[in-house]
Amino acid sequence: MSTKLSNTDHYDASPEQIMAMLQDPDYAPAKYTELGDVSFNVVSLEATDGGLNSVIDREVNSNLPDMAKKVLGATSKMHTEDVWRADGDGFVGNMVITSGPATITVNSTINPAGGGSDWTANFDIKVGIPMMGGKIEKAIKEETEGSLKREFEFNKGWLASH
Repeated sequence: MSTKLSNTDHYDASPEQIMAMLQDPDYAPAKYTELGDVSFNVVSLEATDGGLNSVIDREVNSNLPDMAKKVLGATSKMHTEDVWRADGDGFVGNMVITSGPATITVNSTINPAGGGSDWTANFDIKVGIPMMGGKIEKAIKEETEGSLKREFEFNKGWLASH
């Protein structure tokens, strides 16, 4: 079993402007610093024709319930592999985040919408721990929802200033 999460944010920027943000080598360090990560390492960041391949390792504070912290720890080490490619007037992305027994798969699209763009991300959260996995998945979903709001605000500011 797994836990699902879907999120759509609207930006006053074109899909190309959003991809340029993601490809900017200063973007990820600025974002993760602003979001309060304990540490991060951009292992690779390769802008491709119409896309992006990146690998980022991060350590974040676990803002999860005590039950989840007992299993996952006070901080979580996350390994993220992200691949974006052009798709018509927009982009599609596939991301896999691994952190201990948790795997989060994210399928995303950035498409023109309403004079800007809609960035839609569909998450599939799986925690491979018998009997507790579902509860931890729910806690990760709630933490992810909060992180998405903070990331959206950061991205809007970045796009407005670059």
